[in-house]
Amino acid sequence: MSNNKIFTLLAVNILLVFSIMVSIFPIAPLISTDLGMTSGEIGTIAGIASLVMTFLSIPSGVFADRYGRKKIIVASMALSAVAVFMVAASHGVMLFTAGWLLFGFARGFVSTPIFAVVMDVCKPEERGRAMGIVSGAIGAGSVLGYVLSGLLSNYFGWHTSFAVLGSLLLLSTLVTTVLLKETGVKNASKSIGQAFKSSFKWLGVREILLAGIVGTLCFMVGVFTTFLVPFAAKEQDISLVLLSLLFIPYEAVASFGAVFIGWISDKVGRHAPLIWAQSICLGALVLLYALDFNPWLLTFGYALIGLTEGPIITLVNTIITDKVIKINPMEMGAALGTFRTLQGVGIALGSTLGGFFYSRIGTHPSYLVAAGLMVLTILISLGLGKKEATGVTEYKSAG
Repeated sequence: MSNNKIFTLLAVNILLVFSIMVSIFPIAPLISTDLGMTSGEIGTIAGIASLVMTFLSIPSGVFADRYGRKKIIVASMALSAVAVFMVAASHGVMLFTAGWLLFGFARGFVSTPIFAVVMDVCKPEERGRAMGIVSGAIGAGSVLGYVLSGLLSNYFGWHTSFAVLGSLLLLSTLVTTVLLKETGVKNASKSIGQAFKSSFKWLGVREILLAGIVGTLCFMVGVFTTFLVPFAAKEQDISLVLLSLLFIPYEAVASFGAVFIGWISDKVGRHAPLIWAQSICLGALVLLYALDFNPWLLTFGYALIGLTEGPIITLVNTIITDKVIKINPMEMGAALGTFRTLQGVGIALGSTLGGFFYSRIGTHPSYLVAAGLMVLTILISLGLGKKEATGVTEYKSAG
C-alpha cells in the first residue's frame, strides 16, 4: 500500500470521527426536544466527552508505542462505531449519555496513533505535506458533520443521522483492518508506568517545549475567536442560517491551508511559514477589532483565523515530530500524545477566556485580547528559529 493511500485512509478515519463529534451541535435542539434534555445538559455531556478525549491522548500514544499503532486504531474505531449506534438507538437520556461518553472515550484513542503512523511511513521531505493531509481532515470532518447531520436530521430525523454516520465509521473500520499494515517498532522495553513518566520528559527539550506552547496558544486563540463570532453575528442581526454558513470558509481555510502550508514547509522549512500564518491571523484579529462589520467582512476575517486550527497546528506538530524522530522515534506516540493533550487544554481555555472577556468588555475589545495572545505566540515562535541548546546526547542521559 503506497504512502499516499495510507495517508488518505487515515485521513478518512479522522474525518469521520470528527464529523460525528461536531454533528451533535446543529441538531442539539432536536435531541433536546425529543429526549427531554436541556441545552445545558447536552452541552455538559458533549464537554465531558471532549475532555475525556483530550486526556486520553497520552495513554493512546503510550499504548500505540507498546502494542502497535494498527491495533489501537482499529479497536478505537470499532468501539466508536458501537458508541454511535448506541446514540442512534437511544430514546432516553441514559442510553444517549452512555453512548456519547463512550464515544468520547473511544475517539480519545484514535488521533495520536494515526499521526504516529503518518510519521512512521513518510519520508522527511514529505512529512509536512503528510501531516497537512491528516490534519486538514479534521476541518473537513467538521464541515461534513455540520452538513450531513443537518440535512439527514431535517429529512429523516436525528436517529437516522447517527445511524448513517455510524455505518460509515464501521465501513471505514473494516477497510482499515484489511488494508492498513502495522508500522513502527513496538517499544516494550519500559513498563507502562515508565512510559507515561518518560512522555513528559519531552517537555525538557527546548524546541519541542516551545512548539508545544505555540500550538496550545494558537488553539486557544482560534477557539477564543470562534466563541466570540456568534455573539458578533447576533449584534449584527445575522440569522442562524447565515451563521452556520459563516463557519464553512473558516473550516475550508483550516483544511486546505493545512495541506498547502505542510507542502510549503517541506520546501522552505517549518519556521518561516509558521511566522507567516501567525502574522496573517494577527492582522485578521486587528481587522475584526478595528472595523464595524457587515456579514461579508466578518466572514472574511474569521475565515483567516482558520489558520490557527489547521496550518499552524500542522506546522507545530511537524516541528515536534521532526525532533522526536531525531532523538527516539520509538516514543513517537507518547510524545505526540503529550502535546495533543496540551493543545486540548488550549481548546478548553479558549472558550473559557472567550466567555470571561466577552462578558466584561464585549466583542470588539475581546478581539484585541486575542490579538495580544497571537503577538505572544509570534514572539515565542521566533525562538524556534534558534539552534537547540541541549543536544540529543544530553537529553538521553537525563532519562
